[in-house]
Amino acid sequence: MSPDEYKLNRLELGLSQTALAKRLEVSRETVNKRESGMNRITKEAALAIVALLSKHAASCSPGLGAWRRPESGTLKLVE
Repeated sequence: MSPDEYKLNRLELGLSQTALAKRLEVSRETVNKRESGMNRITKEAALAIVALLSKHAASCSPGLGAWRRPESGTLKLVE
């Protein structure tokens, strides 16, 4: 996951860097560094934000199978 994708995912959740950091139990600085490319986004970090997106999508649209982003298709983890 690229830094831009990470930030887009946060924005799709409607969260500030501080709010996402609290949900992921990391510092706001960690989220900021991931989004700016200063910290590598690990597989675990990418999976954590994708899990939040899945929960968010399920709560917004129950019963809809795989969640899709109109501009990019089904979410997937890309190393």
